[in-house]
Amino acid sequence: MFKPVILIPCYNHSDAFANFAISLCKVNIPVIVIDDGSESKQSQKLRRICSEHGFKYVHKCHNSGKGGAMKQGFVVALELGYTHGLQIDADGQHNADDIPKFIKLAENNPDALIIGTPVYDSGAPKSRLIGRKITNFWVMIETMNRHMPDAMCGFRVYPLDITAKVVRHILFNRMGFDIEILVKLYWSRVSVIKQETHVIYPQGGLSNFKMLRDNIHIALLHTYLCAIMPIWMIKRIFKRKKRLEV
Repeated sequence: MFKPVILIPCYNHSDAFANFAISLCKVNIPVIVIDDGSESKQSQKLRRICSEHGFKYVHKCHNSGKGGAMKQGFVVALELGYTHGLQIDADGQHNADDIPKFIKLAENNPDALIIGTPVYDSGAPKSRLIGRKITNFWVMIETMNRHMPDAMCGFRVYPLDITAKVVRHILFNRMGFDIEILVKLYWSRVSVIKQETHVIYPQGGLSNFKMLRDNIHIALLHTYLCAIMPIWMIKRIFKRKKRLEV
């Protein structure tokens, strides 16, 4: 059985989401919006948008970061019987027209993580692009795989069963979440499949990325992943040896 749902973490992005929600309705897939402790007026508007479009609205009282919101989304999605969760940003940076491509790939590869390979427009901030290149270099080291996708792209489809197991061991709930869960799913032998998608940075768009705080956060994440990487390598060697002995 293949039963996908769209999972959207949202923090103070109700204005941008109002327009994006219209695009989501066209794909005819259920939507769960996780309000990650937005300000009162933002939450009220977000709740109203969800009601108008038939989306399920989940409210978190306190902001816990993208990872905290997604963890809640995974729980709700599994409780409702969904098998796959398509994560997409609420601010309209991602191209909703590409959702069917991601869903088709997930249906044909139900055990894989489908992840976007961003094609940026001219408005992409250079500082963010440089930061992504640095993170992708470290992810290549952490996975020992030079073909890994863009680790910070938040447009992806998770197979919920294995993700629910791996997410229990995710420690970084803010901007490092997308990176950590990608690496740990890969360590858990989940295949990763790329799908190109256009990403835009709208003029005047509101970003929740805090340059100093989140770069420190991501640096700590890579330090942590590199520190525990030998454990994964030992487990991989042990499992390979065990298979050869059988």
